[in-house]
Amino acid sequence: MTSNLRTKAGQVLLAAVPFLAIQPAVAGSTYTYSYLGTPSAPVSAKPTSCWGTACTPSVVLMGGGYDVAEAFRWMIARAGITRATGGRFVIIRATGTDAYNPYVYSRIGQVDTTTPRNYETVGGIDLGVTSVETLVIPTRKAAADPFVLGVIARASAIFIAGGDQADYYNNWQGTALDTALQQAVNAGIPVGGTSAGNAMLGQYAFAALNGSVTSDQALADPFNKYMTIDPLNTSSKKFVQTGSFLAIPTLEKTITDDHFNTRDRLGRLFGFVALIGNGCPGGLEASGSVLGIGIDEETAVLVSGPRGSARAQLVANPYNAENTTAPYTPQNSAYFARIVRAPSQCAARLPLNDNSGIQVYRLSAQPAQPSPYPAAPLYSFKVQAAFNLSDWTQQSAQTFGDGSSLNGPYVYGTANGAVLGTQVR
Repeated sequence: MTSNLRTKAGQVLLAAVPFLAIQPAVAGSTYTYSYLGTPSAPVSAKPTSCWGTACTPSVVLMGGGYDVAEAFRWMIARAGITRATGGRFVIIRATGTDAYNPYVYSRIGQVDTTTPRNYETVGGIDLGVTSVETLVIPTRKAAADPFVLGVIARASAIFIAGGDQADYYNNWQGTALDTALQQAVNAGIPVGGTSAGNAMLGQYAFAALNGSVTSDQALADPFNKYMTIDPLNTSSKKFVQTGSFLAIPTLEKTITDDHFNTRDRLGRLFGFVALIGNGCPGGLEASGSVLGIGIDEETAVLVSGPRGSARAQLVANPYNAENTTAPYTPQNSAYFARIVRAPSQCAARLPLNDNSGIQVYRLSAQPAQPSPYPAAPLYSFKVQAAFNLSDWTQQSAQTFGDGSSLNGPYVYGTANGAVLGTQVR
């Protein structure tokens, strides 16, 4: 179970701009809908990742905490949104408020005064966004509502907010909403998520059906009741599971994690990756083929390119020391992990033991970059360093001209419920 810090009400900013709450279109539905801007405005934006009828995914994996505005601007650009085309940016969530509406539907260089860090807002108005629309979809009936599906079908970009991924699993998976989201992915519509929203974007997802799990718990017994991984070992009383929540080709055989350095989640990522691999009983994939991606708070991974040549870039806020716990490196980072040899021990009620069979690359941002807007000095940015998602062996570990870096491969093991390895995480 993960959460996102963006819980500000946002109502004060709505007073001077259009706001609408639509009543459910089907009796008994419980969704809520609000917007800023003009959803009825004509939109001609086309995803930049499409050529003819062939499209590749554009995906944002955000690690939770304070949002990274540059990741939203990347989604807007990948959606083909300009001031000439217009575009609809849609936020979906199972609980929470419409706080993202004023955050995205804002001016370039504007400070987000609803957070103590005073980061910038997205600036969607100046980038051509004609509306930002939030749907709160808390039930399976709401996830089948024609109005909800219509908003998704018209979206130029879609972002899944934080919350509790168990809500997304129980109330969205296998619904018409799930199908509509997959159709958006197939059509090249940029999709993203933070915290719980991020957790649902890989082929495999930590569903948190019995609550969260710590690194110590995952390594002490990878089969403990909290290790609920969709679709590996999950089931629901609300629907018959037939597969993953989403099938994003460039995140095949991948599981994501978030709040990574703040909550010391390297060990649990190792547990997730091991459990999916066939070195553990019930594993569905060859051990060496499973990728785990762990993302720090205030950090996002941008996934683009076709399967076979996909790459991951990093965007981040200026470094915030409050997010880092020892022994993690004091930089906004993303971690890419795989098990290159099957664990020597992976069994119920026993620790996960793996003798130096785990490799990790760390993609790190520089501490900060000068803001182009003096009124908003703490400005998020994209780095030069990148990770090759398609070929683990074809990495270029180095420090780049802007101070960002790709580091590794670091070699780790696990034994007796602990991570083995002294490298800086």
